[in-house]
Amino acid sequence: MITLTLQIPEETAAVFYDAAEEINHELGNPQPKVDAKALMAFALARSESRELCAQFDLAMRIITGQAQAPMNPVLK
Repeated sequence: MITLTLQIPEETAAVFYDAAEEINHELGNPQPKVDAKALMAFALARSESRELCAQFDLAMRIITGQAQAPMNPVLK
């Protein structure tokens, strides 16, 4: 297993924390409770490796200002 440490904007984290609270409320406060980190891991796990690579490629191209078209496996 790989442990990944990320910094995310507070506004983004708040969405996951609010969602976890709402899920726990709707499920009648299950034990163990659903937490925000589990929701974040679930969101990442649903993506295929090619999708994650394409998102990372696009982000890096935007940051570095490259003029090349970004990799987009969905359009291939």
